[in-house]
Amino acid sequence: MTAATASRYRAANRLAAATPTVLGVLFWIVLPVVCLVMLALGIDHLARHVNNVPAGTRGTYVVTSHSCQEHLCITAGTFTSTDGRIVEPNLLGDYRWKPGIKYDVVYNINAAEVVSLPAHWDLSATVIGMAGAVSSLALWGWCLRNSLRRRRAGPAAGAD
Repeated sequence: MTAATASRYRAANRLAAATPTVLGVLFWIVLPVVCLVMLALGIDHLARHVNNVPAGTRGTYVVTSHSCQEHLCITAGTFTSTDGRIVEPNLLGDYRWKPGIKYDVVYNINAAEVVSLPAHWDLSATVIGMAGAVSSLALWGWCLRNSLRRRRAGPAAGAD
């Protein structure tokens, strides 16, 4: 056996020996932390977005130009507030909006953003993500419970 071959075997053995430790740390520590963070973010999104009307001035938006290059479309138009005091030309709008059509919108002056009304937020992605995090935590908890039971029962209980 050459020195290079022996070195490769030693490296492979070190990797094989470290793999269970790395996987254990990922499963027992990283997984629950990531799931808890995802649940916290999901709760925050639900609290801030469900039945929430976007901040800004209500008015109408008329699309003045709509241009597409390959798969990228840009829509520009003019916003006029409901009371007529604010008129902002050349604002970017939703790429799905058609030229010459008037849309009911909310204009956020600070963000230079035009949001169509009613502004519905699709919560399905958040709910699915939260359900996945809860399922992963349930699996983790089940594994933890069984691991603790095996440790309490002693080495003879696990040998069948």
